[in-house]
Amino acid sequence: MLGSFIIGEEMNVLSLQDKAITHLVSFFRKEWSGALLAILILSIAIEMVTSGKPFFHPTNIMTILNNSAAIGVVAGGMTLVILAAGIDLSVGAVMGMVAAVTGYIASYWGLPPGIAIFCGLALGGLIGAIHGSLIAYLGMPAFIVTLAGLSVWRGSAHLSTGAQATPKLPATFDLFGRYNPFAGLREQFQAGELSGLMESLGGFVDANWMGFFRTFQMSMIIFIVFFILLAVVVSNMRLGRYIYAIGSNEQGSRQAGINTRLYTLYTYVLCSMGAAFGALLFLGRAPYAKSDYGQMWELNAIAAVVIGGTSLFGGRGTVIGTFMGVVLIKLINNGLTLAQLETFWQMVVTGLIILVAVGIDIVRQSKSAVKVQQMLGVVAIVLALFAALTPLSALISSLISLHEHNSMVAMQQAGANMVSYHYVRLLDEVGVHNLHTIISGTWMISLALLALVAGAVVTVVKLHKTLSFAMGGIFVVSALALIASDMAAAAPLLILGAFAMAGLPTVPYMFERARALDSANG
Repeated sequence: MLGSFIIGEEMNVLSLQDKAITHLVSFFRKEWSGALLAILILSIAIEMVTSGKPFFHPTNIMTILNNSAAIGVVAGGMTLVILAAGIDLSVGAVMGMVAAVTGYIASYWGLPPGIAIFCGLALGGLIGAIHGSLIAYLGMPAFIVTLAGLSVWRGSAHLSTGAQATPKLPATFDLFGRYNPFAGLREQFQAGELSGLMESLGGFVDANWMGFFRTFQMSMIIFIVFFILLAVVVSNMRLGRYIYAIGSNEQGSRQAGINTRLYTLYTYVLCSMGAAFGALLFLGRAPYAKSDYGQMWELNAIAAVVIGGTSLFGGRGTVIGTFMGVVLIKLINNGLTLAQLETFWQMVVTGLIILVAVGIDIVRQSKSAVKVQQMLGVVAIVLALFAALTPLSALISSLISLHEHNSMVAMQQAGANMVSYHYVRLLDEVGVHNLHTIISGTWMISLALLALVAGAVVTVVKLHKTLSFAMGGIFVVSALALIASDMAAAAPLLILGAFAMAGLPTVPYMFERARALDSANG
């Protein structure tokens, strides 16, 4: 009797375990699962290591969404092109051209802002039609066409506006960005112009202004609504179904009666119009228009799309995944900014993120437990490298500056001819002392984090269970060390890496059990 009870309990526990594995497998089969998990872990880690206002405070979340709006809309348009197995490298240049031209004609031609905005969107659509026609009807490679477009439209933007910034833009542009729909209600309440229900509502807004309503801006609303509408179109309308079909098998789609050329053209038109709309959102938060806006946005847009789980080979992905990819990139960039990492290093990070995201997509298609383990390890390696960049970049730049100073001193003592560029690299005693302070304060932690990267590499090569768990613990200890060393901004990256390392040994069992459950069910 007791034995039967124990066996029954074990079967019940096993059943719960199998259900958990089934749900996990189902979750990770979704393209956006990795981005969502990374957002959750990073957000919780940032909440744990930062002081002051909580990370999950509504104003902070709305600030992230506001900052994500412009690049998010551009990435949304890019999603359609990539789903159709295409690429558009010109979106940053298109964004810059539309921003510059729209602001220019509104400022200098005297056109009403509404007409200038319409002209900007029409310009984006025209550029997309040119790209789409060359690609779909003339058979030119999308990479070449849009790479040429990157140069053509950026140069055209500079030429058409003289590469000069416009005066302050009309207030109409604020409706795409910084405009707060509750600001007027608050002002009316404070002026005593409201009564009845509106007075109560105005009082509520005024009382909660700093805690909630202050960062409630139109850019966030447009961002969310845009992705909802785009998701509906892609998931429920013919356009979306045909785009997926073309990306999966263009020849088969053509044989099935789909006008593949026309729908390929549509994707490039919508992508360029997305870049134009992103320009308007950017102008809604910028004081003036300039032709150099949007530089490297094509890289960020592609990164957001592939991080969100959309395959660069076409046919697989979701709009909601792109939304999460944009938010995740903003989280990582904000963390690196707080860690005082230079913008140029952040460009390096974005490139590495794209490589990792493409690798994850390839691994997902392989359905190999070993490759999934290796990919998790690579993610941990890259995250450790990102964390190491903060002290390492300061150490490297300080060593270079000190070496250049010493070289200039030696040239000066040798009586060599020196020009102004040489003298700029000469430092005073305070400057030299500051460099020595930075070097002494960062070399040990830099070496420690590089050793962590090396240890993660060994773990990926060995794929040993005990070593993986040990490395996960070392990642956590290293995160705590960063917090103690006033480098807490980089600690969430190591915490996320610890999860990747700790999850690595569980992959083979989950694969085997999932296959067994699939066989048992059918």
